[in-house]
Amino acid sequence: MKNITKAEVERLRVKLESCREEAFRALVRLGSEAREMDVESPMDIADRSVGHLVRESLYLQGSQRRNLLRSIQDALERIREGTYGKCGVCGEDIQLHRLEALPWTNCCLRCQEQMERQLETGPSSREARIAWGRTA
Repeated sequence: MKNITKAEVERLRVKLESCREEAFRALVRLGSEAREMDVESPMDIADRSVGHLVRESLYLQGSQRRNLLRSIQDALERIREGTYGKCGVCGEDIQLHRLEALPWTNCCLRCQEQMERQLETGPSSREARIAWGRTA
C-alpha cells in the first residue's frame, strides 16, 4: 500500500462505511417495494404484465445492491487485513484515483480491463466469470 497513506485509507474506510449504509437502506427500500407489489389485487393482463416487469426490475436492483454490499464488506475486510489497495489479481498497487472512484474495487485498472475483454471475447462468458471469481 505504498501509494496511499494511512490517512487516505481511513478516509476511504469512512467512505465505504457510508456507501454500505446507503446500499443497505436502498436494499431495505427495494424489499419494501417488492412486498407492496405482492399485495394481490384484481388485475387485468396488462396490469399483470407491468407488475411482472416492475418485480423483475426490483429483483435486479436488489441483486445489484447485494453484490455491492458484498464488495464493500470485502473491501472493509481488506482494510482490516492490511491488503487494501493491492490488486487481488496481479498484486500491484491500485491507483488512488481508482480507489476514490470505486473504493470497493479489488483490482487495478489494467486487470479490470483484461477481465472485461475476457468476458466479452473469451471462449465462454461463464468460464471467464468463474475464472475471475464471478458467478453472475
